[in-house]
Amino acid sequence: MSESPEATLFALTEQMASQGTPLVPRVVPPDCDFRQWDHYPEKDAVSPSNKSRWFYHAHPPEQREPGEHGHFHLFLPLDAFDGIEPLAEAKPKTKDKTPAKVVHFVALSCNTQGIPTHWFTTNRWVTNEYFMPGEAIIERLDLFDVDDAPGDPLVNGWLTAAVATFRDQIAELVRERDTALDGQSLDDRNLEILSSGPLDL
Repeated sequence: MSESPEATLFALTEQMASQGTPLVPRVVPPDCDFRQWDHYPEKDAVSPSNKSRWFYHAHPPEQREPGEHGHFHLFLPLDAFDGIEPLAEAKPKTKDKTPAKVVHFVALSCNTQGIPTHWFTTNRWVTNEYFMPGEAIIERLDLFDVDDAPGDPLVNGWLTAAVATFRDQIAELVRERDTALDGQSLDDRNLEILSSGPLDL
């Protein structure tokens, strides 16, 4: 019988602690040339089996919340939403670059010690995604799985288990996202973070 997502999450957290390297330093090594806005890993961590993905990045200090180092952005593949009409499509940044076929569902903020602190949702323009109705996203949250993505298996396993463990909270944040956007523009630069809640282990 396999472990519950919560048991897996605690086990991976304890394993990271025993090794003295928390989540963020596993993605952004302390000795690397960490650049604001760059994706870590460079081409995102994408599951070859189901196309779920994540990346980590940081904004300039003046655009971060107090004590934040950066955050993970988590995505489901657009293919999982066959038959669902997006509220908005991703926009090409250049003529030669096709936007990724992804659906953002939540982000995870981390403090300067590399420890996750809270979840949050964003407006469409933040991640340039295919913006899907909240209930369609909620129905597919169980599909998020990056266990087999390239990179540190502890990070991939932790993110997969965290989404499963906090599924109900993430679902509520997605609903709050839709409420906050009711009648608002998906491209309104004054609307960035739409809902947030603590990650409490």
